Amino acid sequence: MIQLRVSADRDRMPSEMQVRELYRAASSGPPLNEPEAVADLFARLYATSSSAEHLHAVSAVEDGRLLAFAYGHRWRWDEQSDQWGTQLRLRLGPAARMLEGTVVLSLLARHPDVAGTGLGARVLDAWLAGLDGEAVWLQTTDISTPALRLYERFGFTPIGHGPDAPDGQPGLVLHRMPTTRKPIEYRVIAGRRGSLVDRC
Repeated sequence: MIQLRVSADRDRMPSEMQVRELYRAASSGPPLNEPEAVADLFARLYATSSSAEHLHAVSAVEDGRLLAFAYGHRWRWDEQSDQWGTQLRLRLGPAARMLEGTVVLSLLARHPDVAGTGLGARVLDAWLAGLDGEAVWLQTTDISTPALRLYERFGFTPIGHGPDAPDGQPGLVLHRMPTTRKPIEYRVIAGRRGSLVDRC
């Protein structure tokens, strides 16, 4: 049975290796076709995020295997001193102000073995529910992918382009305005493969 784990405690989150393996499986095939080096990069970014303020993660695990994962943290421009952050600010221009103090969804990945089960949507829904309606942003590739359609379904809208994505094109920056959504309670349920939680 798949279990949903919500955590702000870094010691209870997946390991860097688990995140690398999940991202590699999720991104190596179409439509992304990303090289293994991109999975290594995302795993390293995750590993260095442990000191980030407001770190929040949701994992979907079955028999110790990570099937889906989302994590993110508070975004503050005065903490962004690397080239990626500088390029993001320059490319967004005035829209960059929208990101200050929001939460960045650093990664959402779902294993292809559970494609079409709604597991990615459930993990994203649980991750957002834990933020108490705060504004959120992310960067993704600017191509039609199941992830992009999922983000749009959850109310994310484009605000511009940021640093180049792994496909070499400027990444699409999506923003979700604050909401007054009530937290959702979940319970674990048994069912067909990929069934994870049910709203109470």
